[in-house]
Amino acid sequence: MASDELGLDKPGALARYFAERWLEKPSARGEQLIAWLLEAALGRNALYFIERTKEYADAWGEGGEVVPVDAFNGFVITGDPVEDTIIPHAVLVWTCMNDQPWSEKVYHDWLDKLLEAGSLEAAYLAASLWPAHDLMAKVTYRPAAWLVHRGQLDDAAERVILTEMLQGCDGQRTSLYGSFEYDDFPFASELSVCYIRRHGFTHPICGLVDPENFEWRSDLTKHIQEALAAPSWSEGVKGAAMLLYLSLKTFNKLNYPSQEILDILEKNLFKLDERHINIINFHIGKIKKIDYNLIKDYINYLIILCHEKIGISISSIKILNKYISIGLKTNDIIYIGRSFKDSIFNLMLKEKEKVELWLKKQTDDLRIKDILLAASISKKIDYLNYSVIQVDEELKTDHIEKKIEDIYGKIKYNDKIFLLINQVRKYFFNYGSHKICNFIYEILKREAKINFICNFIEDYDRVINSWHPNRNFFSCGDVFNESNHIGLYLYFNILKGWPEKMFNFRDYMKEEKQINLLSHTKNKIIKNLRGQGSENLEIKINSYLNKIKNNNFPCEEAKHKLINELIEIIINYYDEIQEYMKNERKILIAKDVVLSNIKFFRNILRDPKLKESLGIYNKSQNIIFY
Repeated sequence: MASDELGLDKPGALARYFAERWLEKPSARGEQLIAWLLEAALGRNALYFIERTKEYADAWGEGGEVVPVDAFNGFVITGDPVEDTIIPHAVLVWTCMNDQPWSEKVYHDWLDKLLEAGSLEAAYLAASLWPAHDLMAKVTYRPAAWLVHRGQLDDAAERVILTEMLQGCDGQRTSLYGSFEYDDFPFASELSVCYIRRHGFTHPICGLVDPENFEWRSDLTKHIQEALAAPSWSEGVKGAAMLLYLSLKTFNKLNYPSQEILDILEKNLFKLDERHINIINFHIGKIKKIDYNLIKDYINYLIILCHEKIGISISSIKILNKYISIGLKTNDIIYIGRSFKDSIFNLMLKEKEKVELWLKKQTDDLRIKDILLAASISKKIDYLNYSVIQVDEELKTDHIEKKIEDIYGKIKYNDKIFLLINQVRKYFFNYGSHKICNFIYEILKREAKINFICNFIEDYDRVINSWHPNRNFFSCGDVFNESNHIGLYLYFNILKGWPEKMFNFRDYMKEEKQINLLSHTKNKIIKNLRGQGSENLEIKINSYLNKIKNNNFPCEEAKHKLINELIEIIINYYDEIQEYMKNERKILIAKDVVLSNIKFFRNILRDPKLKESLGIYNKSQNIIFY
């Protein structure tokens, strides 16, 4: 792929940096190949942001605009959250690099483009992060944790939550984070806990709660016991009870609260209907066959249960084998990742012909080819107390290329490389990715007619593992630090959520103006994202006022919560607030926020001194400002 297809006139500074590290004789053609390899590993929009940021910073003469408004045009909006959710963060970074935001119309136009392309997750993050009024009013999508918080789940909301939980089994986080409490929920397994606490034991999602929680979260057991004590159960409670029963039944040794709940469930199983009883009996071995359509609606719940709970004491392979026997269709599974791949591989070790025959019937599911390739290059390594599945270290490159051709047919070498990169991303990150990079090295050496040096394998392994859905496992290192690349440094800060103390890039940066620009940008972003928690009262107040003023809340409750917190601050820091209000611009912002939300502030505005400092007075019980 030519570098101009990246939206770049030529390979950027990062491509040139790695060309110096990886190639015996760097050349223009070699740099183009490196640019493609970086794009394939990090994603097109991520690389565009990284390289363009460096170019803008290099060209900046200090003062004024660093990033021009047309920079957004280089992004390619795909509708894929993995590709697109970097865009809202990139725009936030560029906004903070400049001396002031672009006009509000610019942000609204960019949000409209995300929505038109169907990039809903990215549109939500843009509304959460960008400095413009009423962006969120255009966006209907909400992240899984917000849907759990809201309750009243429809099919679409249930699918979002189950997808998050299935991905959580693998530790991947497809979307990036926003600026609100539930925008980024690092522990998907906790979604069940949140639902029970918020809405009671009323939905099948509640049945996926980890029983270990019962020992130290007594409020959960109370909610569950209250629901089970009802004379009859709703459909939601039936589903939750069935799943929780299956989860508890598979433990060899339960803590006391869990055993107590299991006893209650067993005494109340008569409240389940015949369908739920049959599903239970099928799983515990009382019946050997069941109509697949009876469990189809629950299959994603059962897959989560299989990976997260049942696997503790009963082999998930055995359960998967039962599902295959009754006609499991992979198209019914919302997300297929490493956990499911490992179960397939383990089952193939025991029943290869049966699994291969079943997989051949799933030809309408495009994900199956990737699973077949992953299984064909896997090997189980047994240790004293556990085992892992990783890339078979004894595999040769010609063997894996034959496997690729058997599964995908004859394809170009760059398509082979892209398939292998996706294998690392989805199934083998931290589990043999180094070996896959060796395969890529061998293919490139033969096909690209460019001589690579040994640095490539170790470096490229780290580059692939810098893909943002695997950010939980990302760690920086000298290979990145030594790049002197402000765009890359800012990208890594995005991945890690802008930590106050991390990545001492200053030691590697050569220009003082870029050191200052990086520091200035990072400080502004931290104020934007976490200003409400600042110990500096001015930063704290500014953050509250700006968020309330922009009105980009995921729900009304979040807005009310923020306003009430601001009122508490005004009451608790009364004297300091008077000092804050001496600035005319701050008075105007504060007055606008107060008057736009007067029903919340009416009580504290009884204080004449505070009203006077805001330039507000009462006349005939109406609020008027000077």
